[in-house]
Amino acid sequence: MNTVSQTFNWNRFIATLRKEVVENRRILLFTVIGIYALLTVIMIMGNVINHTPMDVDRQIFTKTPQSLVFMTFSFFVIAVASMAFYGLRTKAGRTNMFMSPSSNLEKFIVNVLIYIVAMIVVFFAGAQLADLTRVAVLKPFEDNGFVVPGPINFLKLISFGNEELPSNIQELQFWTGISTLLATIASIAVYFLGSVFWPRFSLLKTFLTIFIIQIVTVVLVVVLVEVDATGDIKMWLKDNVNNGNVFRAMSLFMAIVTVLACSLSWYLFKRKDVVSLKWWK
Repeated sequence: MNTVSQTFNWNRFIATLRKEVVENRRILLFTVIGIYALLTVIMIMGNVINHTPMDVDRQIFTKTPQSLVFMTFSFFVIAVASMAFYGLRTKAGRTNMFMSPSSNLEKFIVNVLIYIVAMIVVFFAGAQLADLTRVAVLKPFEDNGFVVPGPINFLKLISFGNEELPSNIQELQFWTGISTLLATIASIAVYFLGSVFWPRFSLLKTFLTIFIIQIVTVVLVVVLVEVDATGDIKMWLKDNVNNGNVFRAMSLFMAIVTVLACSLSWYLFKRKDVVSLKWWK
């Protein structure tokens, strides 16, 4: 058990943060370099594949890298979140973590900052740097048949609606975007929980658990629709998708999942000890 005072101390927190970064600098550095290299390849290949004549709107290029970057982001953040407590896999790792002179709260916040907050910032910084690399590499080859658009601002590409569309479509797009954003945040929280609950093979175990839950949910919905002879359930689902109620409900559900996952992560982490990973001991 950790005999250190469990009140938050700023100096101890900074020391714990520095210790985590120094001890895991190689894996963190390889992660940063790896994501930058992958994004650079995506940017360059996207530009080469989507090159257009000079008189065509240059923003056409942004469609492919935008979707690929955000797909990469979705996987990157859950993979990194699954690494947050990989040190708990071994007794030596647990000894190093729980016997260090810092409170459990300080250790927990340090892992949240490094493996979630910092990595999100690093990802988008890497995406922007990768896009600048694309411009630097391909600009010398630009001619009338090959366009190299200027740097993309990926933050500006995040949008929840199009003002040119009717208000009902704008609202539907808004709630679709909100539910997608909250689903991403909930995924991060759930995989972070998985890293506490299953330090060994956390990513795989959490993925399989979520996959099984999703399959069971889809099967239940399909069964309900098929056994409904009147078609009321199918019509209800269609109406609620069209008016955005499904996405509003999904947003609320994802927010609840995020809060529960974060709370359970903290609860389980407090119950870990050096001897055993079993949360009930």
